Amino acid sequence: MISAKLIKDLEARGFSLDFPNYSSIEDEISEILKENNQRLFLALPLLLQSGFNYEEIISRLEKLKGAKKAESIKKFNSILLITNKILTSEGKDNRHIQEIIKKNRIRGSIPETEFQYFYSSYKEFIKKTSRTEEKILEQNIRLRTKLSTNKSLSAIFSEGKLRIMDKIFKHEPLTNTELKYYYRSIRPLILSISNEDLQKYVYIIETIKKSHIS
Repeated sequence: MISAKLIKDLEARGFSLDFPNYSSIEDEISEILKENNQRLFLALPLLLQSGFNYEEIISRLEKLKGAKKAESIKKFNSILLITNKILTSEGKDNRHIQEIIKKNRIRGSIPETEFQYFYSSYKEFIKKTSRTEEKILEQNIRLRTKLSTNKSLSAIFSEGKLRIMDKIFKHEPLTNTELKYYYRSIRPLILSISNEDLQKYVYIIETIKKSHIS
């Protein structure tokens, strides 16, 4: 079995291994319960909040042997109660879980220490997810901005001018010919675009044009 530490380190370096995905959320939840690992159990509230088939998971756990079967089902029901309480505390929709608890008459007391253990982990996972989503959004915005900028630049500057501007942007040295071309043909355009009066004039033209479109 490949070391988890090794896999994590390789992924941090950009290398990834292809592993098969679970075909359903019921597969994933059942597999976590079968592992009987407390650290993995912490992931269950994240999975259970999305909707799942309770009977299907139970039927898979029923196939376990001896005490492991009863222990896994008991743990599953306990985490269901914990997840229900977490979602209630967070003001999230937990009707699906409440219906399962009511229908299957799931009962049990949850020690406050255990609840807080799961709840604090849940909130930390949600924060990480939010930060990841924010990073993806920022990357998408930067990409859209770059595409929009490139489109605008290509409407004003020729390919040759853009190539020289890109070298300057990347702090790459210009040849004497490129430098002369920059001051003769590129810089005047840049100064014109930067002129505030010209920008106002173009804005007025665009505004008048839009108001005359029938």
